[in-house]
Amino acid sequence: MGDKEKSFKDENFIIPLDSVIRRIPAWNKDQNLRTAFKNSTVWYYQQLARRVGGEEMKYWLDKANYGNADTSGGIDKFWLSGDLRISPEQQIEFLKRLHDNTLPFSQRSIDIVKNIMIAKDTLGYVVRAKTGWGKQDNKEIGWYVGYLEINNKVYYFANCIQTANSENKDFTRARIDIVYQILDELKITKK
Repeated sequence: MGDKEKSFKDENFIIPLDSVIRRIPAWNKDQNLRTAFKNSTVWYYQQLARRVGGEEMKYWLDKANYGNADTSGGIDKFWLSGDLRISPEQQIEFLKRLHDNTLPFSQRSIDIVKNIMIAKDTLGYVVRAKTGWGKQDNKEIGWYVGYLEINNKVYYFANCIQTANSENKDFTRARIDIVYQILDELKITKK
């Protein structure tokens, strides 16, 4: 990401909490890239996006061929409620390029992302994944995308679920649970 990338030293880059108290307790403290990734701390990513700026953000989304690369919804919300769109198939292609180190970013940046993506690291396999949540057409859209590495094999997944009921308490966990249920049913993670 050029000069901007260098200013975000590494995954320990801290952005201090502003004075706004948010509904998710884990967001109400200083964050670094690792904690923001784990907790999906939206305000942290909004701050990073503002620092990158609209023109450079659009450039890198285009260069990385990420979905339709549409940033017209605003620099700090295009991925939340704007018109950025990506299909599950495009997510898988993006994940393959991440895994294979063929994205247009430095190897150091790719290694940092792969490291903070570790969702499960057990004896025998590693899952690298990320949740996502946005709104589209009066629906909540939930994502869980990533890949599992086991026995020198890689299994990619992109789970996208939707609900019109924003009060659905199971929605948050369902996008993750569905993936692990499928992996269990396929006996990929069973010894």
